[in-house]
Amino acid sequence: MIRVSLLRDRAVQQGGIELIGDWSEDGSDCIWIDISDPVQADIEPLLEEWFRFHELATEDALSTSTLPKYDSFPRYDFYVFRMTSLKQTIDTEKLAVFLGKNFLITISTNRLEAIDAVWSRLPQDARLMQRGVDFVLYNFLDYIVDAHFPLLDDIEERLDDIHEIIFDTPAQTLLDELLDLKRELNVLRRALLPQRELFNQISRGDAKFIRQEHLIYFRDLYDHMYRIGESIDIERDMATSTMEAYLSVIANRTNDIMKVLTIFSSIMLPINFVASIYGMNFVHMPELHWKFGYLWAVGLMTLIASMMLYWFGRNGWLWQRRRDVLRRERNIRKMIRRRQERLSPRA
Repeated sequence: MIRVSLLRDRAVQQGGIELIGDWSEDGSDCIWIDISDPVQADIEPLLEEWFRFHELATEDALSTSTLPKYDSFPRYDFYVFRMTSLKQTIDTEKLAVFLGKNFLITISTNRLEAIDAVWSRLPQDARLMQRGVDFVLYNFLDYIVDAHFPLLDDIEERLDDIHEIIFDTPAQTLLDELLDLKRELNVLRRALLPQRELFNQISRGDAKFIRQEHLIYFRDLYDHMYRIGESIDIERDMATSTMEAYLSVIANRTNDIMKVLTIFSSIMLPINFVASIYGMNFVHMPELHWKFGYLWAVGLMTLIASMMLYWFGRNGWLWQRRRDVLRRERNIRKMIRRRQERLSPRA
């Protein structure tokens, strides 16, 4: 799909490819051509023959996997940006941009919400194009950059929720969600770190067709991208620490289970010893023909098991003594009280 916005006589006309014939690169009119869902056989002649773009730039513009980049040519600048796309999972979409003195061409695989938002404003606010096509570029890039903040806030809230419940119910589903979050953060980081450097290049004035008076706007975009990059790194560290906490909780629970099983195995060991003695087939054995011999053996086994349970419990191996629990709760309350005193404003 090709749609065209043409600035002529300080008014914006919008239509299809037929408006390209009314525009001349040597004239004063400005044009913005937006191409979505491009077909290579149809778009290549337009880019290479009509606008005389380099074939390598055309190839990168039509490829879907190109990372953010900037290339300078005598008549135009070529950019590749990535923007987030939230469908079932977080992914990124490519936006290719050709920027000249009085033309702007954007190429994307799908219709982008940021482009639609600026496109719909042009007929009512022609000043966007009157200030130059580079200012139009800034406006939809501002939409693209700002769209990352609510996305990162959502990821942070999901991590906080997982962190709160992971110590009570460490289920496998939490680990699956943590792995999904780490994958999404890695996708964002791989695409947005090069884009941060790209905005840094533009804000320094390296791009030939960005006007000097508009560099301050791109410096603001770079500042936002820097904050986004820092937030991504913080969230990745938080996801890693949360996963380590999950694995620690699972390991502690496994150790508790093994401890209980070991204790009961230890209790059964002397009981089996007594049973094995009285199971031997010797003729001359004490208590073998005694009428209370069975009760004696069972009572001895019960006494041994009870003494071992008491000893394990007294040492805190089987259950925690109430005195220890109360001491730990008292220490936690002291720690919380000291933290509140540190955070409270001083008189």
